[in-house]
Amino acid sequence: MTFRDWFDFDPNPMQASLLDGLPRCAAPGAAGLLIIMSETGSGKTEGGLWGARWLGGPGIGVHVALPTMATTDASHRRVENWAGRALAVASPVTLAHSQAGWNRDTSRVLTHESGLDTSPSGWLEERGRAVLAGISVSTIDQVLAAVLRVRHNALRLGGLTRKVLLVDECHAYDPYMQSLLRRALAWWGAMRVPVVLMSATVPASVARSLAAAYLSGSAPGAPVPEVEPVYPGWLYVDGTTGKPTQSGRISTSRPRTLDVDLVELHGSNKPRQDGGEPAADEARARFVAGLMREQGGDFCTLVVCNTVRSAQYTVTVLDRLLDQDVEVFLVHARYRVLDRRGRTLRVEEAFGKRRDKRPRRAVLVSTQVCEQSLDLSLDHVVSDVAPIAQLIQRAGRGLRHHDGDDVRVPVTVLVPYGADGEPDDGRWKSVYGRALMRSTRELLTAHGPIAVPGDVQTLVDAVCAGWDTDMPDRDIRAHLAGEQAMENAAKPVMIPHPRDVVDLFDLTDLSTTEEQAATRYNLDSVTVLPVWAQPDGGLSLEKDGSLTLPERRHADLRPIRERLLSVRREPWQRALPTLAERLPTWAADRRLKDVIIIEHPCGQRELSVGGFTVSYDSRLGLIVQAPVAQE
Repeated sequence: MTFRDWFDFDPNPMQASLLDGLPRCAAPGAAGLLIIMSETGSGKTEGGLWGARWLGGPGIGVHVALPTMATTDASHRRVENWAGRALAVASPVTLAHSQAGWNRDTSRVLTHESGLDTSPSGWLEERGRAVLAGISVSTIDQVLAAVLRVRHNALRLGGLTRKVLLVDECHAYDPYMQSLLRRALAWWGAMRVPVVLMSATVPASVARSLAAAYLSGSAPGAPVPEVEPVYPGWLYVDGTTGKPTQSGRISTSRPRTLDVDLVELHGSNKPRQDGGEPAADEARARFVAGLMREQGGDFCTLVVCNTVRSAQYTVTVLDRLLDQDVEVFLVHARYRVLDRRGRTLRVEEAFGKRRDKRPRRAVLVSTQVCEQSLDLSLDHVVSDVAPIAQLIQRAGRGLRHHDGDDVRVPVTVLVPYGADGEPDDGRWKSVYGRALMRSTRELLTAHGPIAVPGDVQTLVDAVCAGWDTDMPDRDIRAHLAGEQAMENAAKPVMIPHPRDVVDLFDLTDLSTTEEQAATRYNLDSVTVLPVWAQPDGGLSLEKDGSLTLPERRHADLRPIRERLLSVRREPWQRALPTLAERLPTWAADRRLKDVIIIEHPCGQRELSVGGFTVSYDSRLGLIVQAPVAQE
């Protein structure tokens, strides 16, 4: 079959380079690492799938890993479509993440024109078994859990052994997750499993460290290639000899120039003492409203906020400021399963490749969820200031589907300024760190327009260039110390390097708890269920009382599961009961009994708990307001 048979389009220059160059240096079924580095929207996923099938050879499956549930759900649909075209015989395509079993798509039957059925069996949909399918798609957590000292790690290792591992957005992981990923790559190398890594903005140092980790398992003692990754381009490292094969710089059919404009927002970026929203949030919304007034005719703007609460508040202000002909969309991670799913699909329909459902004038407000694997294209990108790699990812959603040699994407970067006339990182310093934010502002100020892909690798590598723990700059030292703390935290929770295993106890030692051995640093999450109290004392799963929460375990749990959401563990949740505590007859359900109930009082929109105000809205998602400013 040809590339067109697989994907229904001809290969672009990046994909054509892989089709021509990879067979010259990589034998099917041999150990090896392929790193694909290219700009957003350049077809890395399709190139990676083709490369995975070539590297694996006949009879070898594929596992695709992504950073978030939203991107994993989107990729699952693409992989299903590819599998229906590319496979010679029917094979299930499974989805694996913490809420995959509650995702409506995982239970549907998908039969393609080829007659191949890719729907998984009920057995494969059970918890922990999805990775055993011939083709599977998951969050990166499923891969990293294979090298943690937790139950069923050996099942994950075994289930992924006969599959090429394809890791998308490998730039999106912090030092803690990078440490786990390097250990996973060492195991995959030792098991002679080919690996494909893909990224739009990976620093050269990270690419080299990942290659070294793989070779430490597949070919200990082999020299680590000292190459400078070419962007856009690809690098293949032979898993036996360590010999690198590198493409030249590949011309792109989608050159872009990011016309970056730094705009000062005057107003504090810290919550007010009375619990009100920061002045910077109001200023952001007013800037966007002014932009939409200036732009007549058809015009759609993406607004990316650094926090969920900023995104929610921006939407409420825009509703008040914008004309009626402007449609406002919101997408972030704090939605119930069915709401998140519906909103993601609606956003992809509105701003994807097909333009038949595109609104004439619209604003899409989002958080970091838009940075990865969501195929969106809007006319203007407005973003809170963030590290340069993240800004480039966000800007990749601007004029994404426009062709031509001189596409200029307008990008506005908002920089809050305090009363002292200095940039006010405020709440965001805990998200990205002062040093990264400051370095990015300086780079953008000095650089001017950014050529994509030409300037990307240089800027990504420059943001932390020359940083050292001996530097007098306090913010830089704090940043490096934080990264080192993350790496140190990963060491005790990982299983040993494959070359250091003495006996099986090294792999099955469960001396650490599942909370300690987490796949993400300092991110303890809980599952919550919003419900609404009714006049008769019952609980409803919907605000209008249309769907009653059963008082005892019910045969059909889908209505409940579709209304769950995962959030970071926070103090206000301690005062709330679990499902089993509120309805003791649910205590026998091992998956739902510990779900925390957010019970809206009868006739009220909000719940007051521990000084916090908590509510759920199908449009805004879960809203949590602190009583006073929190630093």
